[in-house]
Amino acid sequence: MNRYVSGFIVLVVALFALSACQLAKERIAQEEAWIIGVFITSEHLDLIDRTLEGQAIPMRRGRPDFSALFQPGRLYATWDYEVGNFRFPDVEGIQFFVAASPPHVPNETTISHTDPGISGGHTHMRFGDNYRHVEMEGTVLIVPGTSAMAIVHMNPVFQTTDGSVFLTNGSAFSGHGLETEGLIFSTFIEETKTITENGVESTYSTSITINVTSMFAPTKIVLLQMDENSHIVMRTEFAPDEMPQTFYLEADTAYVIIETHRDRPNANERVARELITQNLHNNSQWISTFVAGEDGILVINGTEIIWP
Repeated sequence: MNRYVSGFIVLVVALFALSACQLAKERIAQEEAWIIGVFITSEHLDLIDRTLEGQAIPMRRGRPDFSALFQPGRLYATWDYEVGNFRFPDVEGIQFFVAASPPHVPNETTISHTDPGISGGHTHMRFGDNYRHVEMEGTVLIVPGTSAMAIVHMNPVFQTTDGSVFLTNGSAFSGHGLETEGLIFSTFIEETKTITENGVESTYSTSITINVTSMFAPTKIVLLQMDENSHIVMRTEFAPDEMPQTFYLEADTAYVIIETHRDRPNANERVARELITQNLHNNSQWISTFVAGEDGILVINGTEIIWP
């Protein structure tokens, strides 16, 4: 997955002259807010602040300041009471951020918002009386040649001291024309912000690593149940989008081989195999497979296997 892709130049498209962090710091320089993650989209979000349209052009140093008409705006998230987390309305994308629930929600807590489009990686959190440190890393898998591969937008997400969550436009990267598997690009965002409230200083530190990798979509998933003599007890085949939520193993099954078939000649592995053995402390385990969405993003399918 991380092999170098030779002969292919990745085009990096900067939507703004500043990086995501620099843009964010200018935009919220006078506001108590800190970065908490990213919202990944395959399309540019039109967030230009048009509140000044139709009004007199503001002056700057004695000259009309036309740039004031095109200041980057914000998209605020809403709190979904049914599922208990934040959502950005009317936009399609992949959430990857850690936010505190708003003050009006009982039993305030910190929630990791990680959509199925984020594969692997980790989220580590450390909290103290006057500090919060979050370290996040995740991978987005995209099928080569699909629309999602054209341009990937990294929109930084922020939270304010009053609990509001919003995003702004960020940077964009392109893997257009890529027809092989491998790492396309990796981006890193880091910020440490100290905020003083009622004479008390609190420090918010966040680091985010996003890896975007190309991988061909599976064509079928095969579950091989093997006995203790390595004989096949049962072979079961599924389409990637038909993997069951729960799968019961046969009585003689000693271990399971998961085969992921990708019938592409230039795939790194035409058939990838994973060995699953029984957890002696639990008769159920979760396995993960992938299915491609219409936009070309590979998302995780979770299946619970039940041992006899």
